[in-house]
Amino acid sequence: MKTLALLVGLFSGTALSFAPSSALLEFGAGEPTWYLRNDAVMGGVSSSRLRVNGGVLRFSGQVRLENNGGFSGIRSNPSHYDLSGVSNVVLRVRGDGRRYALQLGTRFASRVTYRNEFNTVAGQWTEVKIPLSSLRPTRSGERVQGPALDVRQVVFFGLVIGNGRAESFSLDVDWIRAE
Repeated sequence: MKTLALLVGLFSGTALSFAPSSALLEFGAGEPTWYLRNDAVMGGVSSSRLRVNGGVLRFSGQVRLENNGGFSGIRSNPSHYDLSGVSNVVLRVRGDGRRYALQLGTRFASRVTYRNEFNTVAGQWTEVKIPLSSLRPTRSGERVQGPALDVRQVVFFGLVIGNGRAESFSLDVDWIRAE
């Protein structure tokens, strides 16, 4: 049913609204696809892979610092999410002990995304709660002055690693929920 609502929302221009504790993104058939967004957009040479298997999204690769690089990321294909009435985004992740960032993009914030970082525990599934109020405007990973996040106009979700060092990484995501 959620897949049908997503398709109706995409083709009608209607925003998808979410009740607290509802799934925003699960990684099965009919869910929005994701794409890679590495530092190659700025001349870097970091590499990453994205795979969905058994309902789990795996984001892995190698961050490299050459050519002003230093990050790897993924984003969901654009849709329209209305997060009014939602206080937190909760992710169930299995990490590698590294620090990642959740990133949201909105319809009207040109080249500005909203993000906050979270830590992972190597080899363990954990739930990470990120208050929407903690997301700060950034451009190219740097904090900027910008408008506050308009929770009614979210168009993509993203995950990023860019800790200022060359490193391999691997992050599994079971689901992303509204709370």
